[in-house]
Amino acid sequence: MKRVGIFLVAVALVVGMVGCAPVQYDLTIASTCGGSVTTPGEGTFTYSEGRVVRLVARPALGYWFVKWTGDVATINTVNSFSTTITINGNYSITANFVGCG
Repeated sequence: MKRVGIFLVAVALVVGMVGCAPVQYDLTIASTCGGSVTTPGEGTFTYSEGRVVRLVARPALGYWFVKWTGDVATINTVNSFSTTITINGNYSITANFVGCG
């Protein structure tokens, strides 16, 4: 009888966890002329809520990184080419570069 009880508790836990899928959000990353985002890349990526994502922007020759713009509220340091963003919603951000031109 104890085995049946333990089995039923285990089944109840598994069934309860099925509805607990993590919330997913999209992070869309782009860059202006003069550089690119190398980590995680450019495009749209899907992450679980609360995930901390590393961002790295690299300027082309003759350009330099200025700042991240867009949905930047959870970016650790918007003026740093290497920083992190905490995913708490759908975000669209851009790495901005300027050049000598």
